[in-house]
Amino acid sequence: MAVKKIRKIKVLVIGSGNIAWHIVSHLSFFKRFEITVYSRSLTPHLKQLQKEFKVAIVTDWKKIDKESELYFICTPDAAISSIASKLKKFKTNAVILHTSGTVPLKEISGAAKNTGVFYPLQTFTFGQSVYWTEIPVFVEGSNPKTFNFLESFAKIFSNTVVKLNSEQRLKLHLAAVIAGNFSNAMYAAANNFTDKEIGRDHFNYLIPLIVKTAKKTRSVSPIVAQTGPAARKDLKTQKQHLQLLKKYPDLKKIYKSVSKLIEKQQKGNAKL
Repeated sequence: MAVKKIRKIKVLVIGSGNIAWHIVSHLSFFKRFEITVYSRSLTPHLKQLQKEFKVAIVTDWKKIDKESELYFICTPDAAISSIASKLKKFKTNAVILHTSGTVPLKEISGAAKNTGVFYPLQTFTFGQSVYWTEIPVFVEGSNPKTFNFLESFAKIFSNTVVKLNSEQRLKLHLAAVIAGNFSNAMYAAANNFTDKEIGRDHFNYLIPLIVKTAKKTRSVSPIVAQTGPAARKDLKTQKQHLQLLKKYPDLKKIYKSVSKLIEKQQKGNAKL
């Protein structure tokens, strides 16, 4: 008895950076996708994608398969609109997606009838695997049919798929920058301070504290979990810290500003 051959869905990933690697990496586990990756030049990343996942690659826009059924725009935000304009000429019935947290859906809505957003809220690094099931994915579609497809498609990545419009997504992205990027900048500042004031590698002793602080937010709100001299109004310790930061004026300003923010948050929490 002949085995029925499963028709593969043609996927074109435009871009070969961090998010592209993770999307290609995940989709390559499924036999039902035929993946091609486009980049303007034969970059080391593009070569690695081809070698690691055995996907087709293309560097000539004119050679892109216009019969693809799903287009992922995984470029920097500034390039999304121009890519959408190029795709418009394909006059395709395929689904065209971008993965940005800040670019509104309307920027690609003219590219095709079926457009959408597939926004995974996570920090991605090329070549470093993530647990997709734990990453929330936020989706938006240009019409109900596209949204329904996106909702189902996103579930092969994540256990948490959420409908979010462009305005809400931008606000969530801002919150992610504050919680993630800003926190990491503070890690970098602490790392620089310990390297210069104590010795190299002493930042490693702070890692259990960083992990514990992040984990606490799973069980209690960040305001309730807040500790430290500003939260307990320990002016003596704050004064000692500011003295130590005389050589670091930028960090001293941040210390004062964030301490005031913590004090205000704790006052607000006390009123609840």
